[in-house]
Amino acid sequence: MKGKTSIVMLTYNELHLTKKCIDSIKQHTRSEQYELIIVDNASTDGTKEYVRELNDVIFIENEENRGFAKGCNQGAKKATGDSILFLNNDTIVTENWLSPLREALFASERIGMVGPVSNYVSGPQMVESTYTDVKELPAFAKNYTAAKKGQRTYVHRLVGFCLLVKKELIEKVGLFDERFVYGSFEDDDLCLRSLLNGYQLQIVHDSFVHHHGHATFRANQDTNITTLFTENRLRFLDKWGIDLNLMTPHPYFADLLPEDVACVLDAGCGVGATGLELMNRQSVDMYGVEADPLKAAIAKAYYKEVIEAKADEYPWLEKEAFFDAVIFSDVLEHVSDPWHMIEQAHASLKPGGVIICCLPNMMHAEVLLPLMTGDFTYQDVGILDRGHLRFFTPNTMHALFPDHLFERVIEQRINVPIDQNVQLFFDEIARVGTSLGLQTKALTDQVTLYQLLIVVRKKGGSPSG
Repeated sequence: MKGKTSIVMLTYNELHLTKKCIDSIKQHTRSEQYELIIVDNASTDGTKEYVRELNDVIFIENEENRGFAKGCNQGAKKATGDSILFLNNDTIVTENWLSPLREALFASERIGMVGPVSNYVSGPQMVESTYTDVKELPAFAKNYTAAKKGQRTYVHRLVGFCLLVKKELIEKVGLFDERFVYGSFEDDDLCLRSLLNGYQLQIVHDSFVHHHGHATFRANQDTNITTLFTENRLRFLDKWGIDLNLMTPHPYFADLLPEDVACVLDAGCGVGATGLELMNRQSVDMYGVEADPLKAAIAKAYYKEVIEAKADEYPWLEKEAFFDAVIFSDVLEHVSDPWHMIEQAHASLKPGGVIICCLPNMMHAEVLLPLMTGDFTYQDVGILDRGHLRFFTPNTMHALFPDHLFERVIEQRINVPIDQNVQLFFDEIARVGTSLGLQTKALTDQVTLYQLLIVVRKKGGSPSG
């Protein structure tokens, strides 16, 4: 593929790692493929003297440590390539590392950033490595990437240790936000801004880059990694008001969705993390409804359509017999009339379409024991979430899906263990109640049931794809 990549590398001491990184670039990258821009943040170990001797490097020397974001931005402003690769100096690139990244980046106008897999990185970019010494790295990387040739995964987040970005994206959304001092969360911020501008992000599984990890932080004795992370996390929350933990899929729905569905509504889709996991697994058009404007905007980067509204405001009548599946993730307990919503969802399903929902259990000991003492206090999260308008027991959950409309396919319990004495207390209540002819036998199991996952199928045949 024609075109040039501008590699921006920040250095702060750790000369031995910088040398290894530059040597690996020269070994595994054709000279016409890239330009190397090095920004030094006032190293004192001979790094500056070493880089000055390199005649094929654009070198920027800072008289003080200006931090990761500012340093990378300095380098990016010197870039002349059609893409910019931000690369940590504590990395070692491997054979055929850059070409798959560029191929993925320019495969679609919508893709704005891509990243490789590695031995040391947070999130899904980390893969299990079998080498114990960098001498074994070339063989491992060659075998691993050959087995993963062409594999790509869409994500909401890429890590900045090795991040390839289209130049046009930088021109549109801007460079790293320099409020994130010295490093951490500036890459998350750039990812989020990219998504909000409609760009998509991908992990490239046939590009492997070794990462030593936190070498620059360790070289800087004035920087505490934990403190820095905490401070920048607060800066991120202050800027966006959103926690990155929300960008993870619901842990259950992807496995429950039939593999032959092609059109899915994700009610209460959040940032679209669950739908993204489904899209990486199978060919599917995702539709969403989400009341939070920021979350809805993020989901739009990947979903075919996202309507910014409450779930009970969704235009169900416009989607009659349209969906193969409807997902209700923590939704039905937040609406005033969940029974009517299920009727509307039923009409929106094709014959044989499925509804997947997750409902909290009012009978769990977390709620039931305080209630027996007169305490029904709403909480920030959990079964007594302040936003909950309706409360369910296993029996009333089943009543949401009448037998003349649906057949039950799957029920999965999500149990949360309780204190042994509390369990014995409810066991005794169940025993006494049963001896008195009361229907309390099920109480023993119900007090540990926190949520129930339910999959039901619309009666009337199989869904059409």
